Order: sequence, then structure tokens, then C-alpha cells
Amino acid sequence: MKKIPPFISFIVGFTALALTGAFAQSPEVPEAPIIELLGTFDYPGTGNQTRPQKISDIGDVVGIFVDPSGASRGFIMFNNGNFSIPIVDPNDTGNLTEGRGINNSLLVCGDYLDATSGTFHGFFFSNNTFQNYDVPDSTTTIVLGLNNIGDFAGSATPTVESRRPS
Repeated sequence: MKKIPPFISFIVGFTALALTGAFAQSPEVPEAPIIELLGTFDYPGTGNQTRPQKISDIGDVVGIFVDPSGASRGFIMFNNGNFSIPIVDPNDTGNLTEGRGINNSLLVCGDYLDATSGTFHGFFFSNNTFQNYDVPDSTTTIVLGLNNIGDFAGSATPTVESRRPS
């Protein structure tokens, strides 16, 4: 029997691997997403820090602005570019009301700080009227977003009593 030189064996083996698809295909690198800046805005006033949070299907934006004194207030930037007056929950004793979500009917959700207890409470705001909301058996409620039929989501911290086993 005739012996095949090692170099020829290597070439034959290499070719066989290539023909059977044994080489790993290099994965296609996905294209980087394209981000286009459509515009910028700031809540009116000197020295305000603007923090947009959510946008409705029709282009109304809700958010938070922090004024030069450090107080946080909610706001709406309407789809025509005009701004609401500051949104401040009447129970806010900690200078911290946050607009967190908005739907197409201009229902705003968010939270405010009760400085006396050191806890956050949720709210809904529409037509200049606040409706406060706390998850039952919780010390803190933060409403973070809502949809056009009024379903909402957020977070809550249960009370110590509600965490005890029955």
C-alpha cells in the first residue's frame, strides 16, 4: 500500500471539511440602530432641568422639571409645543411631584412625596383635578404609566403587616 504524504492528507481533509460545511459561518453583524434626533425642548424658565418621561400616541409629552431651588414638578408639553403650568399634587409636602405617564385623553399619572411619612403616593390628573391612588396594604405607590383605556402600571412597597405569613 502506498503511503500518502502528510501535506496531501491535510489538503484533502481541509477540502472535505469545507465541502461538508464544517467550517463555522461567521455571523452577519447586525447594523447599528439609527437614532435620529427630532428635536429638543426645555420646560420654560431659567435654570430648569427637564426630564421627559412618556409620550402619547398623539405627541403629548409628560415629564418632570427640577427648578433652581431643587423642587420637582410635573408638566405636559402638548403636541402643539405649548406647556402646561407646573403639575403639583396638593398633598405634596416634599416638593416632589413627578409626571410619569400620559394617554391620548390627557390623563396623567405619577407620584408625589409625603415628606411627613417619607413615602410616595400615586396620582391621576385630568382636567385640573387630582385623584390620589395607593395600592392597598402598601407604604409606597408609584404609578409609572398608563394606556388609552386607563390600565396602569407601577410599583408599590407592601406594609410590614401585609408581608407577614397568615
